[in-house]
Amino acid sequence: MQSRLDKSPVATWWWTIDRWFLAAFLSLMGLGIVLSFAASPAVAERIGLDSFHFATRQIIFTVPALGVMLAVSFLDSREIRRMALIMLCLMLVLMVAVLYIGVEVKGARRWVSLAGLSIQPSEFLKPAFVIMCAWLFAEHKRQPDIPGNLFAMLLLVLVVSLLVAQPDLGQTMLTTGTWGIMFFMAGLPWLWIVALGAAGIGGVFAAYT
Repeated sequence: MQSRLDKSPVATWWWTIDRWFLAAFLSLMGLGIVLSFAASPAVAERIGLDSFHFATRQIIFTVPALGVMLAVSFLDSREIRRMALIMLCLMLVLMVAVLYIGVEVKGARRWVSLAGLSIQPSEFLKPAFVIMCAWLFAEHKRQPDIPGNLFAMLLLVLVVSLLVAQPDLGQTMLTTGTWGIMFFMAGLPWLWIVALGAAGIGGVFAAYT
């Protein structure tokens, strides 16, 4: 156990991290591994792979993911914003590239192969998108003359357009729903809620069609 008088980076991290959230997150990662052992063997065997092929891959990728998560938790808010901005720009480029050079599976292009690894850019785009939108909403709240809400709306339109083009309706609904909740928590007027809700319903219908 770290002392509160200890000012080392590890001690500071331990006393400032949300330990309940960390425990919940680690529990979800563990649950995901357990469920992959339970649900994936039948799928793997059907396509001619080893029974625990997908479960093993889940474990292999969980290790570096856990390392990245812990490393990011040591950063301050400004460093996280900078990293999110870089990731957002890079993933937007890959989201465009995947439409042309992506691997087509069942009529959808969502994956791109880089250095022998298959990457789904939208999965990396989501956390960066959330961080940047949260920052834009907060900046508008702090300084109303900064058009943070407008920039967040334009960013949503850009991301949703790229997702629909793949197409990926599930990611589109998840991204839009998350953005809407963030906007609501940022103090969205009720008029905007009704207008954006109607636009969202129309957008879902159009995307599905």
